[in-house]
Amino acid sequence: MAKARTRDEIADPRIGETGRAAIKWMVALNSGDMTERQLRDFERWRRASPGNAEAWNRMSGGLQPFDVLAQSGLPRGAVAQMQDPALRRDRRAVLKGLVGLSASGGAGAALLQRFVPMEDVLSDHYTRTAQHEQFELADGSDVILAPRSSLNLALGPEERGLQFVRGRMMLNVARADTRPFVVDLGLVRFAASAGAFVFDRRDGHVGITGLTGGGTLSGAGRRMTIKASERLSLDGAEVRLSKVDVDAQSSWTTGLAVVDNETLGHIVEQIRPYYAGFVLLDPAVVDQRVSGVFNLFDPVAALETLARSVGLGMVRRAGFWIRIEPTA
Repeated sequence: MAKARTRDEIADPRIGETGRAAIKWMVALNSGDMTERQLRDFERWRRASPGNAEAWNRMSGGLQPFDVLAQSGLPRGAVAQMQDPALRRDRRAVLKGLVGLSASGGAGAALLQRFVPMEDVLSDHYTRTAQHEQFELADGSDVILAPRSSLNLALGPEERGLQFVRGRMMLNVARADTRPFVVDLGLVRFAASAGAFVFDRRDGHVGITGLTGGGTLSGAGRRMTIKASERLSLDGAEVRLSKVDVDAQSSWTTGLAVVDNETLGHIVEQIRPYYAGFVLLDPAVVDQRVSGVFNLFDPVAALETLARSVGLGMVRRAGFWIRIEPTA
């Protein structure tokens, strides 16, 4: 398994006049209150010069949200507070500031939510849009969090563990500590052996993949064991156990999604947390199947490649809304 990649160290160019104009348009478009005339004005501005188009593409890409949002008219210090390590430790203070920002009703608050999941800021660890975080637990276990994911720590004297709140993570359970390691997934718990695992939890779905380890899931009237190279999926009352390619299942940690005969809906859900805009998939094509490799850290290009690979069209409106649909 390759070393995890992050985007935190990539620097944005200095924001100039065209950049500030692009930010204002981004906030206006995200407000949902744009008239048809304003949309036409925006399109005229974007097409007026190559510089305007380049600034818009850079600002709406979704990979460096904080440098953009810092210039977008949000209350002074709202964005800097999210980056300051000392202030991030006081998560209640951060949440209070964000709640106040939301109550103001400004478009900037809605835009901030696209980059920072406000419901997660009280968690012990959380990630923003397009951010990977890698860290070590006190027992020596390693965690990689995918974008828009969160967890709480639960290391005790008799049992190691954590509460996985949402998103996706890779967990490498340390061998040196002999205490049981338990992952709380809401209605179910997973007792893991030493080894590596991938966990998914979102919108009623729970997925557990054994990469180099196994374990036992219990709760909600179920008790099931999985082994290395197996994936257990729970969607409501439906339970599926399947064999998997461990390299493909862990590929997202390198910034690549390697998929083999997966549905478009599943692939788009993998790409979505890396893009701060809106992605709409026509219901008629959700179940089409695709194989390929997609660069998660370039979500627009990944979606273009995905659509083209199965003969679909991709419409990108204002650089911030993407729709994948059958071609006429």
